[in-house]
Amino acid sequence: MMNSLTSRAGLVLCAMLLAACAATPAKQTPVLVQTPPRVILVPDPSLAELLAYHASVRLMTPSELAKAQQDMAAQDASAKNNLRRAMLAATVHGTGDLARAQALLEPIAQSTDQPALAPLAQLLSAHYAETRRQDEAIEKLNGQVRDAQRRNDQLNEKLEGLKNIERSLSVRPAAGAPK
Repeated sequence: MMNSLTSRAGLVLCAMLLAACAATPAKQTPVLVQTPPRVILVPDPSLAELLAYHASVRLMTPSELAKAQQDMAAQDASAKNNLRRAMLAATVHGTGDLARAQALLEPIAQSTDQPALAPLAQLLSAHYAETRRQDEAIEKLNGQVRDAQRRNDQLNEKLEGLKNIERSLSVRPAAGAPK
């Protein structure tokens, strides 16, 4: 009886110790978080129009691009038209077209007359500069491939010449064979 009483007392004591060790949840105080005010951007209709034009230019065939360039040549030299000209020139992507596109974009990017167009011009100019760098890297790599191919062809010609010389040599008689 004493044994069961002792074991019960031990159990109660363990339970009390465990209950005492349990942490009471800390009282949480509410934290006020200020959220930034919602900014509603009203897109400039001219930017939306230029972005739509850019999307349409990318889908044009070469003949449609040529016609669009002819049509743009007849337009005035406004900032919006120069942006369109730059987009066309960059899409044609011929020799010097990206440089010409960047030259058209530079005054617009630095202009304070139409501040809404400057970021678009800067973005396009940076994109065209990166495209030019990539084109130059591709040209350099293509030159290296051509040089490697040329060296490979020369080595193959030398190897074929050595094979021909080897074939033309008379076969030496085996050692110990009568002459």
